Amino acid sequence: MTVAKILRFFLVMSCSAVLVFFSNCKKDVAGASRLSFSTDTLTFDTVFTTLGSTTQYFKVFNHSKQPLTINNIKLQQLQGTQYRMNVDGTPGTSFANIQIPGRDSIYIFVEVTVNPNSTSTPFVIIDNVNFTIGNKTQTVFLQAFGQNAHFHYGKDIKSGQSETWTNDLPHVIMSNGNLPGVVVECGATLNINPGCKILFQSGSALFVEGTLNAIAHDWHDSIVFRGVRLEQYYQDQPGQWFGIAFLRSNTCVAQGNFDHCVINESQYGIYAGGSAFSSNATDFQGSAQRPVVNIKQSIVENAQYNAVYGFNANITAQNSLFFSAGDYLIKLALGGEYNFSNCTMYNVGNSSVNHQTPVVLLSNVVAVTQADNSNLFYPEPLISNFNNCIIYGSLPNEITFANFDNTDLARFSNSFNYCLMKTPGDTLAMFAKVNTKNLFNQDPLFVNSGANNFMLSDSTNNSNPVSGYFSPAIDYCPTGLPTDIFGHPRPFSKTSNPYKFDIGAIETP
Repeated sequence: MTVAKILRFFLVMSCSAVLVFFSNCKKDVAGASRLSFSTDTLTFDTVFTTLGSTTQYFKVFNHSKQPLTINNIKLQQLQGTQYRMNVDGTPGTSFANIQIPGRDSIYIFVEVTVNPNSTSTPFVIIDNVNFTIGNKTQTVFLQAFGQNAHFHYGKDIKSGQSETWTNDLPHVIMSNGNLPGVVVECGATLNINPGCKILFQSGSALFVEGTLNAIAHDWHDSIVFRGVRLEQYYQDQPGQWFGIAFLRSNTCVAQGNFDHCVINESQYGIYAGGSAFSSNATDFQGSAQRPVVNIKQSIVENAQYNAVYGFNANITAQNSLFFSAGDYLIKLALGGEYNFSNCTMYNVGNSSVNHQTPVVLLSNVVAVTQADNSNLFYPEPLISNFNNCIIYGSLPNEITFANFDNTDLARFSNSFNYCLMKTPGDTLAMFAKVNTKNLFNQDPLFVNSGANNFMLSDSTNNSNPVSGYFSPAIDYCPTGLPTDIFGHPRPFSKTSNPYKFDIGAIETP
């Protein structure tokens, strides 16, 4: 970058800073020009190299009563052809004699594709759009923050291979032909190092028949799985990528290990038990080939459908937080074995998804519709254990039980111990083999669930403390895990209760 361009960049940044104090920084610089703009600097958030940005725009206003002709609109191309411009529907880099009617405006659309380089940290690409009327020129500045990445285009990690992804650059997973993402075959292993950021293009996924290890040891080096779009509009928007799918196979058992991970903005956060080769329900029965997934101190949030979907799988979750989904938050279907300890499961929906189905589904059967529209039922034993868990939401009942044998619990073994749940106690009693000291239909009183703060309120840690605003889940359990999701030691007693462990993923300090 030349000295002139460096000075030009600092000028852009200085103008942005001055804007805080002088609102006229983005106004007309001279009355004679009679142009004003909706912004003086059009900024693109992190754009990964070789991937095009979203389209952004700014408006050019003619506030006078008379038509105004812009002699020239020109994209300066200061750093090559990385930016593309469109003036009121026409693409190009230079436009002559553009007329704006009186008291009207035009749109300028801009995109950018960042060229890769050798740096590992974000870098800035700048350009100018100049507007010339007579001998007067006004400028709108363009800036984009580029980021190099490791790109995985329809990658297949073969049996016998072991691959490790490092955190020097983000990893971007993309579809390529018949491979909609990355596949870890039977007998292959993918290790994801602490601090890695795994970003998914729309519709892509991570498919695992072998072994996936995504293990970090604290939240400073957590592993993040999310959509590739980092612009503000896309933040926490569900459905931007498929999910992480552990597939059933006839030749091996898929395994997954998550520790200090965040899985965000997917359709299915963790999906265990599906198959790429069969849609026949009988191929999913039996316990021998169940995928085995362990989730520790992790967060799965903002799923279009399910945060966790187990389809005759073996899933263990500890000290983990699951919230916001458009369907069952935790969907455990066609049997399997599931163990949840000190987990918080919460769903009231958000601006992107409606909460219309309960938080948890427990089912030991799947119904397959036949050609004559009749249903053929396939049962499979279900074992579920919930210890010290919060299951809560905005519906009157947040647990659905689907037992093929109705009230016979021989193939429907559910255990709930020291949990806080939004469900009728008599319904739970019908379908739970073990039902120990549970709290029913009491508000857990989170500090601020709207801001995703699921710590239990003890009156002192709430932004608007109210006398008696004390969570019933504090100091309720006789035993629990030794630390919480954030590594805080358990128990941390706040009362004179004989039991000292809190319900849920977070121990109130």
